[in-house]
Amino acid sequence: MQSNYVIEGGKQGKERLNVLSNALEQYTLSLLQKCGVAVGNSFLDCGCGGGNVSIMAARLVGNTGKVKGIDADSSIIQLAKQDAQALQLTNITFEAISIDDIMYQEIFDTVYARFLLSHLNNPLIALQKMIAAAKPNGKIIVEEIQFSGHFCYPYNAAFYTYLELYAAVVKKKNGNAELGIEMPSLFAKTSLTNIDFDIIQPAFNNASGKWMAYITLDKIKAAIIAENIASDIEVENLLKELKTFTEDTTTMISLPRIFRVWGNKNH
Repeated sequence: MQSNYVIEGGKQGKERLNVLSNALEQYTLSLLQKCGVAVGNSFLDCGCGGGNVSIMAARLVGNTGKVKGIDADSSIIQLAKQDAQALQLTNITFEAISIDDIMYQEIFDTVYARFLLSHLNNPLIALQKMIAAAKPNGKIIVEEIQFSGHFCYPYNAAFYTYLELYAAVVKKKNGNAELGIEMPSLFAKTSLTNIDFDIIQPAFNNASGKWMAYITLDKIKAAIIAENIASDIEVENLLKELKTFTEDTTTMISLPRIFRVWGNKNH
């Protein structure tokens, strides 16, 4: 199992993740609550990035619970630690470790991942590792994208070229930008029971979430150029066109279609 994450990490990557998390906060919070994350629980956030969901979970589980966030990017883990310390959260820890390398066995009440598995060459193995980490009767929750499900209004050529470039560079790195729609069937290949899912797709005309397309294109620019998918000049021109479209308050841009899938570990 291998992740070749195409989106820039570190401080700038965390800034992007903060925008994304703000756009999804109400949706993810209600999902965790619906799936039973509550006071006293233990929670593992796989591919936690800047720690936004880890911090959300830490507040839900309270002082008698515990949260662990893991991510392969050590620089972004340091930033997540700083945020948790600034908020004086004592029930949360972060570790720079890939999901490839975790060996947890029946430790957590809830094991969660958001937008991680689509960057892996074998998401089923990662899902099995998540299941192994859960206690008997624990909950597995995954939020994952179907990238082609994006839309904008009115039609904008630069926006749809961005969708093509993202999918192409993720594929070059052996990921799958369409994985979201496959997640229910992937869950069905495991021993999980009570599998269910829903779909969300926020869209914006002037909120910060509207900038996710522009920000993401900027943060995958280096990978696109390195893989010879498009030239520096081509990407810069797309960024200019997308910026103009995003700034126009009469236009609309969505996030990708997001599949949220969950199930129970019964043994």
